[in-house]
Amino acid sequence: MSPPRPHDLLRLSAAHRPPPDVPAWAAAALNVTPWVVVRRSATESGLIPVGVRGTTRSERYAMEMEPSDVREVVAPEDLAHAAPGRDLAAMTTLQTVRPLLDGTGLAWGPTGSVGFELATGLHTATAESDLDLVVRVPGGLADVLPALAAVHDGLRHLAARVDCQVETDWGAVALAELIGDQSDVMVRTVRGPRLIRRAVAVS
Repeated sequence: MSPPRPHDLLRLSAAHRPPPDVPAWAAAALNVTPWVVVRRSATESGLIPVGVRGTTRSERYAMEMEPSDVREVVAPEDLAHAAPGRDLAAMTTLQTVRPLLDGTGLAWGPTGSVGFELATGLHTATAESDLDLVVRVPGGLADVLPALAAVHDGLRHLAARVDCQVETDWGAVALAELIGDQSDVMVRTVRGPRLIRRAVAVS
């Protein structure tokens, strides 16, 4: 199995045991829905950094786990064409943007509450939820920048607000920043966020 990447969802095996200091809400969440999301973080060799989702935005718990405790991996791109299930603005928007994202030829998919709901069946999205997306770009950005600019234009004025992250080999950057005209962009790396020159990021 390839190492899980940030935003991938992992289904835990029955043998997995959370850390002894896990909050009660996180233990309860894992008991109901044994899924976690891969975080972007440096860890001890071989361990996977993951996060547990609770019922509120403030309930997020970071931990590390052994690869042997992973029963299933669902990547965002595995969910790009999943049936929406519920009539919510974010789900409707996902259907709307599919042709636009498919047209780039890049791997993409939903993350956040929509991705978690599509993978697990747990109703985590709400009527007010944004649609979070990730687009994976192997290699440099220069060749795909026009396609990403078209995506950015197409994500405006939809039923739900869309937050799109562009995932590269060296980190992730918000699509809106990547297409913007500011001199620096914020890149999320395993060592934390860092500012780099936009000209360097898109080279």
